Amino acid sequence: MKYIEEKKQEELAAPMISIVPMQSDKINVEQCKLLLELQLKMATSSINHEYARLELEENNYFPRHEELLEYMEDCRAEYMDAREKLMRFDPDAAEEFEHDLKLQKQQSLLNVSS
Repeated sequence: MKYIEEKKQEELAAPMISIVPMQSDKINVEQCKLLLELQLKMATSSINHEYARLELEENNYFPRHEELLEYMEDCRAEYMDAREKLMRFDPDAAEEFEHDLKLQKQQSLLNVSS
């Protein structure tokens, strides 16, 4: 039991990855929240779109195809809305985040195909 408690303390003391908005010294807490919210919307809609696309490729049931295409369009619209807002708010952060999303997507696709 003592070993488990020591292990938990070691894990808590380990360095953690943090998301730090670009230009964080120039923006307040509310702006940081907005930035992170927009990034989260972009990431979530991108992931949802990709899973729907994969299901579309595997599914032969036509009514489901229509449903998936509509869902993918909704995901795309949400992504583009968040991207547009982020570009107005902090273009550098938007471009860097979008680049990271593309890299993550490529890596995920490599893992799926392996």
